[in-house]
Amino acid sequence: MLIAGSVMLAIAIASEPPMPPYYEMPTTTAAPTIQPVVIFATSFVSGIAWSTDYTNPNSNSFKTLATSISNNITSAYSQNKFGTAPLSTQINAFKQDNNGVDFYAELIYPDTTATTTSVTNALSSLGYMTNAFISSTSQCSGLASPLQGVTTNPTLNPSNGPLVTTQPMIMGAVCDASNIALTNIFLVDVSVPIIGTLDDKLSKISAYLNNAASLVNLDQTNRWNNQEFRLVVYGANEPIPLGRARSQNSWNSVVANLNSTVVNPVNADGHQLTDALRFVYNNYRTLPGFAGNIIVVADGFDFDEAQSSTTIANALKSQYFYSLGVILMSTSQAQQGIVQQLASDYAYFYPIDSVDYLMNTAVLQTQAQWICSAYYPTAAPPTPPPTRLPLITTQGTTTIPNARTTVNPLLPPIAQCKQNVLFLIDQSQTLLLDGGYSNAIQFAKNTANALSSYNPQTTFAFVVFNGFVVSESSQYDNLATFVSLLSNVPQSVGTSDVTVGFNEALNFIQTKSQYNDDSVTSLLYYITDGNDYKGVIPNVYNTTLNIRSQMQTQIIGVDLIETMQSKNNVQKTIQYGVYDDYAQSIYVGVAQPSDVLDPKVTNSTNYQLTCKDSSNCYVGLTFVIETSQAEGSNYVDVQTRAVLNVLSYYQSMISPFKMSVSMIYFSAPDNLIPNQSGQSASLFDQVTDAMSAINTLNITVFSLGAASDLQLGFSLTASSLRNGYSQDNNMVVFFARGAYEKLSNCCPDPSADAATVRSLATVQGVVIGPYSSKPQLDALTGSNSIDANSIIGTTALDTADNRASVAKQISDAILPKINSFINNQYCPGIPQFVNPPCEDPIDTLILLHADDKNNWNSILNFTANQLVPDLLGATGSSSSRALTTSTPMNFAIASYYYLDVLIHADFNYLYSPSDYQSLIKSITFRATKGTATLSTAYKKAIEIFQDGRAFASKNVILITDTMDISDMENAFSEHDAMVQLVGGYTSALTINTNTIPGADYQININQLNINNKYSNRQLANSLTQHTCTYLPMQPPTSPPVPPSPTLPGPIPTVKARNVWPDITILVDTSISADNAMSDLLFEKLRAFLDILLGKYSVGEKGSRFTIATYDGDSVQYSCIFAQINNYYDLSSCRNEQFSFFSKTHQTYRNIASALSNIRQNVYENSTSGYRSLNENFLIVFTLGSSSTPFSQELSNIQRKGIRTIAVGLSSSMSNTQLSAFAQSAYMVSNWNSSYTGIDTNYDLADRIYQTTTKKRSPSSSNFYANIVYIVDQSASTYTDHTNIVQFVSDSVTPYLLATTKTKISIVPFSDGVISALSLTSSPLELDQYVSSWKSSLSSSSYTANVGSAIQYVSNMIGTTEDRPTYIVYVIGGSNLTGTSYSKQLLSNCQLYAANYNISTASSYNDLVTSQNNIFSVSSSNSLVDRVAPFDVTSPNPILQLAAAINDNQQAKDSVSFPTSSIAADIILLLDETGLTDSDFSNMKKFLQDFTSQFTVGPTSTQFALQTYNGRTIPHDGFHLFESTSNNVVNQRIQQLTLAKATENSTDADLAGAIEQEVFFFLTEANGWRDDVTTYTIILSHADSFYTRDTSTAMQVKNMTTVFALGLNNMRFDYVRNFTNTGFYETVNNVSSLSINSPAVQDLIHFLDNDYKSSVYPEPIPVKDAVKADFIFLVDNTLGSGFTPNVRSFLNSFVENVGNFSTSGNDTKLALVTYGKSVNTAWNLGDLQDIISLKNQISKFQIVTSDSGSSNLRRAIDSVILNEQSFGVASNRPNYIIVISGSQTISPNIDGATSRHLNTRYSTFVIQTNFDNTTYTYTPQVLGTQMGSDRVAHSPDLQYGNSRLNGLEPWISKEYMAWALTFPETI
Repeated sequence: MLIAGSVMLAIAIASEPPMPPYYEMPTTTAAPTIQPVVIFATSFVSGIAWSTDYTNPNSNSFKTLATSISNNITSAYSQNKFGTAPLSTQINAFKQDNNGVDFYAELIYPDTTATTTSVTNALSSLGYMTNAFISSTSQCSGLASPLQGVTTNPTLNPSNGPLVTTQPMIMGAVCDASNIALTNIFLVDVSVPIIGTLDDKLSKISAYLNNAASLVNLDQTNRWNNQEFRLVVYGANEPIPLGRARSQNSWNSVVANLNSTVVNPVNADGHQLTDALRFVYNNYRTLPGFAGNIIVVADGFDFDEAQSSTTIANALKSQYFYSLGVILMSTSQAQQGIVQQLASDYAYFYPIDSVDYLMNTAVLQTQAQWICSAYYPTAAPPTPPPTRLPLITTQGTTTIPNARTTVNPLLPPIAQCKQNVLFLIDQSQTLLLDGGYSNAIQFAKNTANALSSYNPQTTFAFVVFNGFVVSESSQYDNLATFVSLLSNVPQSVGTSDVTVGFNEALNFIQTKSQYNDDSVTSLLYYITDGNDYKGVIPNVYNTTLNIRSQMQTQIIGVDLIETMQSKNNVQKTIQYGVYDDYAQSIYVGVAQPSDVLDPKVTNSTNYQLTCKDSSNCYVGLTFVIETSQAEGSNYVDVQTRAVLNVLSYYQSMISPFKMSVSMIYFSAPDNLIPNQSGQSASLFDQVTDAMSAINTLNITVFSLGAASDLQLGFSLTASSLRNGYSQDNNMVVFFARGAYEKLSNCCPDPSADAATVRSLATVQGVVIGPYSSKPQLDALTGSNSIDANSIIGTTALDTADNRASVAKQISDAILPKINSFINNQYCPGIPQFVNPPCEDPIDTLILLHADDKNNWNSILNFTANQLVPDLLGATGSSSSRALTTSTPMNFAIASYYYLDVLIHADFNYLYSPSDYQSLIKSITFRATKGTATLSTAYKKAIEIFQDGRAFASKNVILITDTMDISDMENAFSEHDAMVQLVGGYTSALTINTNTIPGADYQININQLNINNKYSNRQLANSLTQHTCTYLPMQPPTSPPVPPSPTLPGPIPTVKARNVWPDITILVDTSISADNAMSDLLFEKLRAFLDILLGKYSVGEKGSRFTIATYDGDSVQYSCIFAQINNYYDLSSCRNEQFSFFSKTHQTYRNIASALSNIRQNVYENSTSGYRSLNENFLIVFTLGSSSTPFSQELSNIQRKGIRTIAVGLSSSMSNTQLSAFAQSAYMVSNWNSSYTGIDTNYDLADRIYQTTTKKRSPSSSNFYANIVYIVDQSASTYTDHTNIVQFVSDSVTPYLLATTKTKISIVPFSDGVISALSLTSSPLELDQYVSSWKSSLSSSSYTANVGSAIQYVSNMIGTTEDRPTYIVYVIGGSNLTGTSYSKQLLSNCQLYAANYNISTASSYNDLVTSQNNIFSVSSSNSLVDRVAPFDVTSPNPILQLAAAINDNQQAKDSVSFPTSSIAADIILLLDETGLTDSDFSNMKKFLQDFTSQFTVGPTSTQFALQTYNGRTIPHDGFHLFESTSNNVVNQRIQQLTLAKATENSTDADLAGAIEQEVFFFLTEANGWRDDVTTYTIILSHADSFYTRDTSTAMQVKNMTTVFALGLNNMRFDYVRNFTNTGFYETVNNVSSLSINSPAVQDLIHFLDNDYKSSVYPEPIPVKDAVKADFIFLVDNTLGSGFTPNVRSFLNSFVENVGNFSTSGNDTKLALVTYGKSVNTAWNLGDLQDIISLKNQISKFQIVTSDSGSSNLRRAIDSVILNEQSFGVASNRPNYIIVISGSQTISPNIDGATSRHLNTRYSTFVIQTNFDNTTYTYTPQVLGTQMGSDRVAHSPDLQYGNSRLNGLEPWISKEYMAWALTFPETI
């Protein structure tokens, strides 16, 4: 029936209107009876500031808020969760409440399904705490505020949830989380925002965070009940935890740190959300019984993180069962599409436009519900329904644009500004004859008087002319002077020449006016009769244009005797009706001169004047026509003709600066009828070319649609209006019948879309067509619709003439409406930059060209001053920060010519906005020889975009003044190729030229006027908005790779080190009044541990940790060594178990008790996981001195070989007090500072890391040496005695004394030796001596005869050297005698001096072999100061002395490792086959002598012994765990008995014996330590062997190092097969076997060397550093003359280091040069064979033109941020070697980059300066201040030169460290 009806409509019978289309009527039923129910509600809405207007029901504020709440309530019922929706919601009253507003509502429902419970639930779902009543009196009794909101629990009865209680709801709470054991983590993006300032953003986020706890009913004064809030910030660099809180006060303190100085001091703009999620994944775990919730407050997203972020987010949700909510403050649809996937579901994602919406009530309610609904860590978290609360706003919809308003509405707009007014008066003969001239003079006076009354600052001038200049002002004068001078102008007869007048006017304005002042408006009144007797008007056009453009002057032409000809002449002269980007001219014409004196003429003219910044309102005009079958083709034609008439009328106004036009047609939606689409669409949008619009409309034939879908028409209109970027105001002319079909598949209610259109524009309805409804169209358009049907009347529309006639009448009715709209526009000021700016990632290539030099200068000015700032937005443009890859808008800039393109900046430059502006302005004009080929530019663009970002849209802005027709086809082709390869959007600004091939948007102007700031800003805004179109080639919303069921967490990459120690960390948590620990300060310690511990490789082959807190007398363990098997165990320990809240804290600290606890429970507990043979450190963090003495307990720990480090956290503790805690110390007095506290002390973390991992040092528990202190105790040392004794005591007590370890002697002297302690190996004797010595006094003798002490020591140590001897002189006096004996008698000793009087240092040269061995301090107080300064240039001499002794001992051990210092497991396999009783006795004696060479014990060497005899393998011998001492081993050997072989066999079962070793000896249960070196020694006596399967026995070679010693002067291949060392020697027989046998000595020597190589590995020769990658960064400031040096160096390098080949698995080398830009000469993926490399090297050239500021950071980034493309492999050692030439770099290498670089890469710097000063940025490259061994100074860069001697050892050392840390990769 619809089709039939439509056909009938199409016939359009003229005699009578056709019947309306017939629709089948549905069957009717009786209407149901409605029984309304009224519910009264008292509710609270939070987050709305109180206004007194809310007490007035008639105020707009009351109505707006009431409407918003009512609409929200209606939306709550849209999900059908709460029953039938209310018929009406009436808000009756508001009342002020804390943190919000109470409202009182009356809700009427259609049936009894509505109850007080359902209403309470419905309103509570919106966050409105509600009490509901069935009577109004209940509601009104006291108007009580609601007290209880909805409480949401994850599960009804969680089995793993804690038993909790609920406290009463506090005012303002949305829901109740006080009954949930909860960990809530806020991840806050603190990057610099795109919109607004960072401080403003952080301030608003802080307010939001401070409010979070109260919204979920947490106590505001007391500690919370099992709820913890955590705050982690990200986006500045790596994520930083700011703290944790379990009370509102603590939370406020945590949030207080959210300021830019703390969280983002470098103004970084990254949005590394993936890093933040990874931080949670690595560091935080949900605990049993605790809910886990994450709320992300994000300000953007880095698209290159898309896949990894989804993977980690899924792991957080599915493995750790966190609920994950995200608030995204961005308008970017692309970002929203990615980030929404990260949230738990749709309801857990809330996008808002900016941080300003963060405190919106709906946002606060939503995040509160996220917290209250946090999941318990179970495998099946609940899934909330996919809903989201709508933003609640008290703002009404956008209203129709208002009429023009001014400062004073009674005055014209021109009154707002000062003017320079020039009157150009024609004194032609004709005007003189008829009195016109006198009227002209009077008109000028009247006008001046009026303008002066508006603004007294206005000044005036005149030029009177005819054929010459008759008279003129000397300057712009005030009104009185002007009137006086004008009255006295002489008269002369002559024919007027308009060129004379306008040339003089131009000159006068240029030289006398303030035309270039933005606050002054220049006006030119041209008063004439319009005659042009000389025909010179065409000659004045350029002058007029210059006045309007360059002089920024508005011209008013006044025609005193208007005729058709004069009017035409005047209008042409002043360029009236030209709508370019200059001030529009005004024309005034009167019939006779006297008429011009009519005040109406003056006033109307004045009201057309506008100030300079208000002269250009840009109007958008949109036409909408209905093309339905109901209208019919004739009515459609009438609409089209009417629109064409209007377009023709405004043809000159339609331009990029005055008016844009759009055209919409609508009828039926697509596919209303099968296979029929395109019935409704936009014909053109925002067109600024009138002829293009007219031609398009003229040739379009509209097909008629089968319906009138008004909703679709308004929807298309709204979409078009939103696409209008630069219009100040919009008007829509809407043609329609006003009626629409209500079908099941078409034409819904258009009211909502119509309201949207009305909010975006002024709408004028035009009702036209049959079966119309004017009232309905009036309501939809908000206008009194023009009744076109009445205009048509009875006119038949069957002829074109008739349709044209009525169309003219209709357009005539429309034009006044449009004119009124235009005339009422007022656009003060230059438009703002686009706001918000682009938030999607856009890589913008700005292509520039000009054939004309003036155009080129204008283009550069416009691009630099308008376009670049606009593209970055107001915030970005005003910043001096360099752009980053996180900045939404990045630039490349190029200019093109004939077959050539110059790249001025590529996407890697990342300059600051000001630098881009300077760069653009500096581009010089280059004339194009030939045709400018845009096709070449498009082709080059593909290459330029390759440096862009993966997910960025590749957009082009083209600005040019030429487009040659000959290049059209090629340009189209190349543009198509560009779009296919990189995607993107192209915008073009053209100056008077052709259509640009491929341009998606183009503005064509006649001239780019740099003086018209208004039009320039309009152009820039338009280009910017179009360039913000996001069309990436690779959509960031591509589905990520599904995560594996269990995501392996990313273990932080660590640098290879020579040693990975075990570390015990002891943290002081006492709360003494002078320096109390608190929960917030404790978080600073946790943050520091995050910095420090992330540097270590964790696990069995790496470091393990014990972390504990102490105060009072107790120690609380967070974790012990045995519990730390990997990085995740450590992370869980330091972030979960390590807690300030785990115990009650005391005001004192008993260090002795704490150390005793650690010793007993960690170092002496077999289950703690303590590895005594590993490097061990104890790091004590202390807030102050101990309440008890603790030196003995400290010594007990140090004598175990545990090195101690103290960190003082106090501003009142002295260095001496802190030094008592450890062998070395660091003072961090400002540890609790908000800005420079320990939580940001990367330097301290680096010191500890370097100290603990740089190299293996001799242990104080295994120090095989004599240490002798010769101490001056003469009378001159009296006042220093205490410090001297303490210094010696501190120095000697850490050593473990034993005969086979350390021996100590202390020799005080004055005139002779005083009560010396001879060399002792007894710890007790040493302790007793020191204790007694401390209570003694210095000698009374002033004689200091050190010679006597030297003689004493010489006699004591004798001439036999069994170990190194270190002599330390402790001296400070100038009266020493006998110093010459030192070098004579102690020449075989290492001689040092600890001098506590710097001025006497030269007196001690005879005591030592080198002045470097004298360590001087300023006083004896400094002897006991072991605090290391952070300034590496001023080291602590006392620590240097200790290091020197250690270094010397290490050097000696490295040459000849003492057998007694070996700590290994040694299994002896004793072959008894053929031994006699005498032989066996001799064998036992030998074994006792052999084992006595070693120090035996669980922390030293352990022995085990297995005997075998023929095929008999008795279990005789002993196990490793029995080796507790040398005596025990001797006893067990003595107890051995000789077993007889079974059946008297003589073929020994060696394989069986080894199997017994594997199965029964090499087991942890029997004492085997699999983390120490294990040796097997086969003592073989048999001359034949039982042959059997040896596969099991051969496993021993994988578990131990095997030696063999023959006992019968014979060697057998069978025995040799079991060895893996090659050592197999023999003695003649058992009777000749002794410890001094050559073979035995060889065995001991071989074993010593093997063990030594495991402790101090031999450096790997650099030639063997094969699987390694070397990356050289070469500074261009070295200059081209240095190129040969670099080439020679690199050639030598590839010849001497590694092995370069084509295998792809050998050594690789890459080269990058840097200056102001970066160039990769070749990367690691290029050919790496020696020939190819040398070929590359030969082509290498330093580019001097790029040698501006050295941007080393960009060179580093080019590698570390592009590892995959650069060829970096994570499983190979990577070395970055910088060859620097500049003393400074710009920018500096920030801490984050330095840490990133030195986390994976080994770094070395070669400086080419002649002195040995270190550049300030070198430590930034090396990542440490302690990197002197990684810097070389080589001015000539000659490989092998002594100045470069450090390079090869560094490579060797680093490669060895890699081999030890990652042996599987070598």
